[in-house]
Amino acid sequence: AGIAADLTVGDDLRLISDSAVLSFGADSDTTLTHTDGTGLTLNSTNKLCFNDASQFIHGSSATVMSIGATDEIDLTATEVELNVTTFDVNGAMDVSGLSTLGGNLTLSATNPVISLGASPNAITLTHSTAGITIDGDHQFLFRDAALGINSSTDGQLDIFADATVEVTLGGATPTFAIDGGGAYNTLFKHNR
Repeated sequence: AGIAADLTVGDDLRLISDSAVLSFGADSDTTLTHTDGTGLTLNSTNKLCFNDASQFIHGSSATVMSIGATDEIDLTATEVELNVTTFDVNGAMDVSGLSTLGGNLTLSATNPVISLGASPNAITLTHSTAGITIDGDHQFLFRDAALGINSSTDGQLDIFADATVEVTLGGATPTFAIDGGGAYNTLFKHNR
């Protein structure tokens, strides 16, 4: 029997058959089906919308689950666990807090930049075909601030230590050379 008007139920409404279907719309284009032992299934690529049609969750294909929002998707939890083979972020990602990676971190852009710290004291590392460049006169430090390497001015490389700079060379005839670009050439050689 059909009801062609509003139906008001004063208490519980039970659909007591397995695979029961609730149909919506004049042509029943949207259905909610009881999937025995699993839950409820929304048919096809129809969406479950919140607030308006721009915020939704739906199965956009047989293998893809899509969550959409006009502005922001806010997950509030003590922990969010993602069990995925690939986690792909298209756009900027802002992480505030400790991040622990159990695998490799690959930056696949042509000339990726890593920024460390907050402005105005941020340090950037830039990759190019020539190597990795640290910006300005920032230092790579070892152990503490008294041991490091940097370029204090353009064209100059500084190696500094509060006690000793030790160079260890291998091979049958180890050689340590200082080349002054043709102006002079100083050679230190130790024959064993």
